[in-house]
Amino acid sequence: MTTQTAHDIDSVDLAEFRSTVRAFANAEIQPGAAARDESKEFPAQLVKRLGQQDLMGISVPEEFGGLGLSTRTQLVAIEEVARTDAALASIYTAHYLGLEPILVGGSEEQKHRWLPQLASGELLAGFALTEPDAGSDIASMRTVARREDDGWHLSGSKTYISNAKEADLVVLFAKTDPSAGFRGITAFVVPKGTPGISYSEPQDKMGIRSAPTYTVYLDDVVLPLDSVIGTEGRGGNIALTALNRARIDVAAMANGIALRAWELGREYATERKQFGTPIFDFQAIQLLLGGCDAQLVASRVTADWAADVKDDGQDIRRAASISKYVATEACFSIVDQTVQIHGGAGFMRESEIERLYRDCRILRIFEGTSQIQLLTIAGNAPSPRSTDF
Repeated sequence: MTTQTAHDIDSVDLAEFRSTVRAFANAEIQPGAAARDESKEFPAQLVKRLGQQDLMGISVPEEFGGLGLSTRTQLVAIEEVARTDAALASIYTAHYLGLEPILVGGSEEQKHRWLPQLASGELLAGFALTEPDAGSDIASMRTVARREDDGWHLSGSKTYISNAKEADLVVLFAKTDPSAGFRGITAFVVPKGTPGISYSEPQDKMGIRSAPTYTVYLDDVVLPLDSVIGTEGRGGNIALTALNRARIDVAAMANGIALRAWELGREYATERKQFGTPIFDFQAIQLLLGGCDAQLVASRVTADWAADVKDDGQDIRRAASISKYVATEACFSIVDQTVQIHGGAGFMRESEIERLYRDCRILRIFEGTSQIQLLTIAGNAPSPRSTDF
C-alpha cells in the first residue's frame, strides 16, 4: 500500500503518477471489486479514499481548489481506477461530469462556492439530464422549472442518473421555457436533501452494479433564484459542453477496462495448457492478443490527443467523439476476444473477465451512443481542403 498521494508528485511525470495511482488501486480497490459487484453496495469508503488521494479534482484549476494538472493526468487516474473496478470508475467519471457544468458555465461565485469542495472530494457530484423520453434528444425533456417570488419550482423526473442519491449536489436540467425547445433548457445546482426530491430503488443493471443509478422524482422542488448555472436558457449548451469534455473521461474508462482484459488474456494464455503446451504458443491466440494490443495502443493515443485538444482550448466536439467512439468500441472488442481466449472459463460468473464483459457494454451507450458519436464526428469534420486531418 502506498502512502504517497497524487499531489506529492512535483513534476507531471505521467509514468510516476501512473505508478502511484496503480499501487493505490491494486492495494485498495481491486481486492473487493468482485464482492461489490455481487452485493451492489455503493463503495462510499473508496470514494472518500479517492479524495484523500487528491484524485477528485485533478484538472480543476488551482484557483478553485484543484490540482490544475493536465487532462492527460486525469485520464491516467481514471484508467487505473477502471482497470481495477469499472463500477468505481463510473462513479468517479460521473463526479467529473457533475462538476463540469459549474466549471464551464458557473459564475465566479458558484465556482468558488462549490468547486473546492468537489475537487477535494469533500462533496460528490452528479449530473441529471436523461429522462424516460429524452435521451440523445434533450430538447424533448419534460422536466420544467417556473420562476416565482420564493424561487424556482421544479417538477418532473430524470432516469438512469448515476450518483443521484449518494451525491452531495446534482447539476439538473429543466425547461424554463417549454415552448423554446433546446433554447428553453436551464441548468440548476441541486444540493442533497432538498425537499420534494425522491428516488426509485437502485436500478438493476447488467454491469457496473455497485455504481447505482436511479429514477429521480421532482415534486414541486423549490430552489433559490441563484441556483441557476450560467444564465436562463443556456442549459442545453452547458450540458453538451460538459458531455463533450466528459466523453474523453469515458474513453479513459474504456481503456482501463481494456487494459485489464488484455492482462487477463496474456495471463490465462500463459497458464492454460492444451496438447502439452501453453495456449500462448498457438498462433491463433497470438493473433487475438496482438489485435488487442494494437487496438489498445491506438485507443490510448487517441484519448491523449483529445485531451490535448481540450487543454489547448480548441473545439473538442470532434476529438471527444472520436476518442469515445474509438475507445469504447475497441474496449468491447478487446474484452470479447479475451473471453474467447478464456473459452468456457470466461463464460463463468466467477471469472473476472465475465464481469468485465458485463461492465464494458454500457460504455457504447452512455454519454452518447456510438451512433451519436459518429453523427457528431461527421457533422464536425474539417473541410476537404483543410490541413487539420
